[in-house]
Amino acid sequence: MQRPPTHRLYFEIILGLLVIFTIFAITGEEQILAERLVIDNNSGMALNTYDDKENGGNSSIYLEDAKNMQWHCILRESYSYPHCGFEVLFDKERTKGIDLRHYNKIRLWLDYSGPSQTVRISLRNFDPLYSKKEILQSTKYNQIEFNVALLNGVAEFSLKDFFVANWWVLENKIPPQLSHPQFDNITIFEVQSGSGRPLGKHQFRLHRVEFIGQALSTADWYLAIMMFWLCIILSFLAYRIIKLKDEVVIQRKRESELLEINELLDTRSKALEIKAKTDPLTGAFNRLGIEEAISLGLQEWHKYGKPLSLVMIDIDHFKQVNDQYGHDTGDLVLSNLSNIVQQHTRTQDLFARWGGEEFVLVCRNTDIESACAIADKLRELIAHQTLHKDIHITASFGVATLKTNENLEQLFKAADTALYRAKASGRNRVVTAV
Repeated sequence: MQRPPTHRLYFEIILGLLVIFTIFAITGEEQILAERLVIDNNSGMALNTYDDKENGGNSSIYLEDAKNMQWHCILRESYSYPHCGFEVLFDKERTKGIDLRHYNKIRLWLDYSGPSQTVRISLRNFDPLYSKKEILQSTKYNQIEFNVALLNGVAEFSLKDFFVANWWVLENKIPPQLSHPQFDNITIFEVQSGSGRPLGKHQFRLHRVEFIGQALSTADWYLAIMMFWLCIILSFLAYRIIKLKDEVVIQRKRESELLEINELLDTRSKALEIKAKTDPLTGAFNRLGIEEAISLGLQEWHKYGKPLSLVMIDIDHFKQVNDQYGHDTGDLVLSNLSNIVQQHTRTQDLFARWGGEEFVLVCRNTDIESACAIADKLRELIAHQTLHKDIHITASFGVATLKTNENLEQLFKAADTALYRAKASGRNRVVTAV
């Protein structure tokens, strides 16, 4: 039996080791690149508490055990928005904090007992563009508010879930370009009582906070692996060119042809897929097109408790438009209405034509109040727009959110029932499911 040449055997061994290294680099990415920032009772950071007395309130807060970060507060009714809060200061001067842009998750070990249904946490960012050292509330409030039921064990959130408090934007007259979440100079981590007026005693204990990220982004990590393999491949190609130049030229030509064919097939495949999921008249998604958004929203609802809401939309007296102006004009009205809705909804929302003059808006990570606000905004926009020549129309909206022990069929039925009530009670209105 003829043995392979020695240099070929060495090459195969080296190649095998490189493959093993690559597999380890890919599968062990999280462990290799993991980076954590921990806040606990050993962090030695300055702490601060506050209540609503500065706002004219009569609430009180008591730091029971600073070492174990344990406090309680009593909210009283003398102020419109009674509140209390606990701060961990990354910088006592509140100006030079830490950069959290490389972190993507936050884990929270927090005990709470009291009358509130929610707790709010904030990551406050200092930036000279809008912050002043002497004005404590000028630091940007990147915050998230969640149900206290999530505190059973470890609560985990993505930093993408944080949003800038609207009251802060208005109070500090922040321009739109500076009103987005910002994490490059976080000076304060804050725990605050929830919204509403949950009067009474609130008991807190903060055990631990973890910010989880990667020293290098996944994209950069894979790029480094790709660059490494690119060097290996180029070295191998150089070797092959020296030994078998003509063969390499032919092989490259074949690879180029295959790449062109694959790109052509891939482009065609994507175009057909988009066409299959899109309503040809309005450009909105069809029923097949919203399947993915509904599936993702349902998964988020089951796994993370993120609310999933549905808005059913029906054009009022649309038959009269078709009868009076013809179906071509009716089609233009449908298309223009679709454009209005898609221009004034969020990127996370998905808009689809449900059939005829009926549409559906899938709102992921959106509670019933926010979904109603979106629906009412769309209702006003539609009512005040001239959709074609001198044609003015209105639309009715039915809003529902997925409840515990409900399925998607019940969610759609609830939204449809609310839509029926909106039309039965006079049209051009938003009605929420009971």
